[in-house]
Amino acid sequence: MTLITDLIVIIVLIAGIWLFREPRKAKFGNLMAAFALTCAFFLVLYRNGITDAGVVVISLLGGAIAGYVVARAVSMIQIPAMVAFQHGAGGVAAFLVSLVELTRSTHALDTVSEISGVLGLTIGALTFSASMVASAKLANRISQTPQILPGHNLLMLWNIGGLFFVGVLSFYFTTGLVWVLYLVQILLSVLFGILFSIRIGGADMPVLISFLNATAGLAASFCGMVIGNQLLIAFGATVAASGSILTHMMCKAMNRSLFRVFFPEQKIPKGALAKKSPSAALSTPMVVADSAQNLKKAAAVILRAAAVIIVPGYGMALAKAQMEVAELAQRMIAMGKEVKYAIHPVAGRMPGHMNVLLAEAGVDYDMLVEMETINPDFRRTDLVLVVGACDVVNPAAIDVEGTPISGMPILMAHQAKQVVCCNFDRKPGYSGVENPLYKKSNTIVLPGDAKKTVHQLLATLTDKHSQDAVVEKPASDNTADAVHALASAKNVVIIPGYGMALAKAQFDVVELASLLEKRGKRVKYAIHPVAGRMPGHMNVLLAEAEVDYDNLLEMEEANPRFADTDVAMVFGACDVVNPAAIQNQGTPISGMPILMAHEAKKVIICNFDKNPGYSGVVNPLYDNDKAIMMLGDAKVSAKAIIKSLRSAVD
Repeated sequence: MTLITDLIVIIVLIAGIWLFREPRKAKFGNLMAAFALTCAFFLVLYRNGITDAGVVVISLLGGAIAGYVVARAVSMIQIPAMVAFQHGAGGVAAFLVSLVELTRSTHALDTVSEISGVLGLTIGALTFSASMVASAKLANRISQTPQILPGHNLLMLWNIGGLFFVGVLSFYFTTGLVWVLYLVQILLSVLFGILFSIRIGGADMPVLISFLNATAGLAASFCGMVIGNQLLIAFGATVAASGSILTHMMCKAMNRSLFRVFFPEQKIPKGALAKKSPSAALSTPMVVADSAQNLKKAAAVILRAAAVIIVPGYGMALAKAQMEVAELAQRMIAMGKEVKYAIHPVAGRMPGHMNVLLAEAGVDYDMLVEMETINPDFRRTDLVLVVGACDVVNPAAIDVEGTPISGMPILMAHQAKQVVCCNFDRKPGYSGVENPLYKKSNTIVLPGDAKKTVHQLLATLTDKHSQDAVVEKPASDNTADAVHALASAKNVVIIPGYGMALAKAQFDVVELASLLEKRGKRVKYAIHPVAGRMPGHMNVLLAEAEVDYDNLLEMEEANPRFADTDVAMVFGACDVVNPAAIQNQGTPISGMPILMAHEAKKVIICNFDKNPGYSGVVNPLYDNDKAIMMLGDAKVSAKAIIKSLRSAVD
């Protein structure tokens, strides 16, 4: 009967753990595992008898009430600190039970049990002290930065030697002196836990938390060996194994060994670290002064984007901005945009920190994508919205050698077409390494509290008047030159591209074409076969705007006409009209057939900016004397030209 009940408890536990594999079932799996542990607890009481039932009842009620009160009071931002505290509670329970069993005079322990007791005492005590330090760091009770003492490594080695010596010595005494040895062992263990945990902080905290999870399980398993309880041995070993696997995963995500986490190198090349100077402090108000304009630019970028990736970080947790981020994502989805969340495994201060916060905000787990899966998508992404993340999107990790994050896998946000950073400031993250992402031409930084910044973006996207305000005129207004060129033109060829699709400008482009035709101009559309994001993408968009199919020219038919064309109008196209494809060798587009727009007498380019297209190859057409640049939203540029043409006639 004993074997059957043990087997049932183990099966229920394993079934609960098995459900952890699926996020939607993980909550039920957690309850199953807790139920199995509760059953195991009562089985132990039933089989061993209760000497003092009152003490057991009071202990159960006290623990249950305290756990309930703490769980209700703790906010999501405090979860990492609470998890660390719980690891410490497990450690102190293990070392207290081990101490009681080692010092009981009613029975003698065999050698295996005595060794297990000393190990449970040692590991439990160091887990307790290290967890308390980790909890204090995560709760901002003490500094989160690593605290390196003089001769820190030597102190740790002496401590390890002392633990081994006192532990061995305790086996040779059975009198009152053994109490002193156990007390010394506890003090040395507590000191060791403090020594190795105070030198860890910030971005390495997830590694420390998962490591303490493993040590708490190991201490419990040794405790089970002392009291001869197979269930405690099995459960403790399970926790130790899962914690060890998680620790390995966290180290792998950081591209660092566990040894380097506990014994970090501090060699950082010149220029990698941010320099603190009076001038740097004076530059902060300038960033804030630009924030209103940057907010307007960011809103315009969001309105144009079709594919968006959100990168959450610890700053989102600090600002408690997860609800606003989730609401903004839902707003963008309602606008027809594709939205995903990119999750770095060490973002935050504990494993799965971002997952927990976004789950609290009701984000569908299917929208969360792991780093290895989503990194290839950044090149094809229109916008990356970074909320409170720095080191995990820092290109210096792959470009600069010898920094604390060199070689660490990052989310490749810098490869996206546009990046909006809702970070508190431009300062480096925990690593202390400057983030070149902030200085890239395709990055808009919105400094300040992430919660407020995201709320402002959301308000802009929700309010129709605000939407109109952010797209009221082209960024580069050469409308007069464009209108003059069109007024004197007889033949016009329009070249649509993916930028037209992003701006949803096809109806305005067609309206402009109709206006030109009414004024006696011959207007055609030149279609490149790979323009857009799918075969026939431009054809579909123009068909939606009711363009006569006979007005669409395939590339082979259009190219001979460009030399006799008065004006070629480009709307959101870059690589497909890039002369570098036929002029330069060794580029990603070398040899690719293009639309020969550069041969036209005048070229009006209504693109968002002068940045290269998907290929990354600079487009010399932008600097051609024939080119009239109307930078900004393609829809706005088309409307501006239409308005000016009509005003000219009136």
